[in-house]
Amino acid sequence: MIWVVVVCEGRTERDFVMQILGPELTDSNVFVEARLIPTSPKGKGGALSGQRVLRFLRDTLRQRPDTYVTTFFDLYRLPTDFPGVGASSSDPLERAAAIEEELHKEVRLLAQRRPDRFLPYIQPHEFEALLFSDTSHFAREQPEWEQPAEELAAARRGAASPEHINDGEDTHPSARLKQLPGYRKVRHGPALAERIGLDCMRRECAHFGNWLTRLESLPVLR
Repeated sequence: MIWVVVVCEGRTERDFVMQILGPELTDSNVFVEARLIPTSPKGKGGALSGQRVLRFLRDTLRQRPDTYVTTFFDLYRLPTDFPGVGASSSDPLERAAAIEEELHKEVRLLAQRRPDRFLPYIQPHEFEALLFSDTSHFAREQPEWEQPAEELAAARRGAASPEHINDGEDTHPSARLKQLPGYRKVRHGPALAERIGLDCMRRECAHFGNWLTRLESLPVLR
């Protein structure tokens, strides 16, 4: 049995991991627990800062030697003190990979634990990019979304992949979803993801698909 702690950016990512990703991974004997980083005495999730992330990952890796730890953070608007955030590649997948490499390096030095237990993951550009894998499901979720879904489909066709939909102030994936009347990030995000399915998302989103493959292929820690 393989245990993985997924440190998530916010509630939407946490719900996606627990409702969609977790059940799928059990087929590979991988069991996940999603966690949010405390940001105040009563608050968790969001408001990432580089130092807060590093401390939480260090402490999580030190809690148990028999668990893997991974992350599920958005590339969009990572804080300026986040490890590797200065990576300059114009390709979002290459930039995410460079940030993951730097994050791994810093956490490994800080935690002083087996490096193979930590698998950093940064989603280009946001979790919502995954929902652009098949926009035909938007109207099935809410019939009144049929018209705006056509515009979202055009945005998908205009990018190399859903993960390449850009990081513009008004054009990043979650900003575009504001065209859907009544769209609620936490409520509708995981619901749409369930309709679209992981097979489609991993096929359309290479960086996400590679992460899933790594999680499915983890060996038992000894």
